[in-house]
Amino acid sequence: MNAKLKAVVDAIDTYQLTYPEDACVLIFDTEKVVGYKAGKTVDLKIKVGETVEQHINTTSVHALKSGKHIREERGPELFGFAYIASAVPIFDNGQVVGVCTGVISNDTINELRHVSNDLSASVAEMSVTTEELTNASVNVSKQLEELSHLAETATHDIQQINSIVKSVKDIAQKSKILGLNAGIEAARSGVHGRGFAIVANEIQKMAQDSNQSADTITKELENIKHSIEYINNSTAQISSFTQEYTANMQQMSHTYTSLNIVGQKLMNLSNIRK
Repeated sequence: MNAKLKAVVDAIDTYQLTYPEDACVLIFDTEKVVGYKAGKTVDLKIKVGETVEQHINTTSVHALKSGKHIREERGPELFGFAYIASAVPIFDNGQVVGVCTGVISNDTINELRHVSNDLSASVAEMSVTTEELTNASVNVSKQLEELSHLAETATHDIQQINSIVKSVKDIAQKSKILGLNAGIEAARSGVHGRGFAIVANEIQKMAQDSNQSADTITKELENIKHSIEYINNSTAQISSFTQEYTANMQQMSHTYTSLNIVGQKLMNLSNIRK
């Protein structure tokens, strides 16, 4: 056996300990397996003496034939479980005299991929939900703004109606005075003023009814005004809440973007560099 290759075989236990997780180590010369150290759980069931031809499609033989360091992720087809192999050619005087390969299970990598995929899927779902909630919040804000505008318009209309009611009350008051004067004149006219007296009474009655109606309308308008003020206050509070809510949703959206980046980094880390 080549002296350099023998030194590697003699140090196989040490090489195995250099791996941060359970691993098996195998060493080929140019013809056969010359060293094998199984891990606690990772065991390819390879025996020393097995030929290169028996492992022709393995990472070890590819590295041996190419003279290049090869790192590959393999499925369970050859050895019954998925694994990651890193094969390093051994050179002596510029010639490949063998290869040393370390093999570990890819369970950790697969778990990392599952976690990153689940994280990305969850973030995508939460991002969609957050966007929908943000859009709903924006729509509510717009509707509240329209409601506030309508309330302002209604308040203005009430002020206009109050002005009209005030005018009606003024007219009613003047009509009442006119009716009183007409009644006095009718009384002075005696028999000839009886018909005029009836008209004077009707004018006074109309004035009184108009005044009472105006008072009723004023009270109702005042109630409506209070209701509109209450709506305005409630609208302002809800608008403030929706603005804060929208800001929080936007912050959450930024957080989801960051989480998505983390998921992508995890996925990149789980990819085996060759």
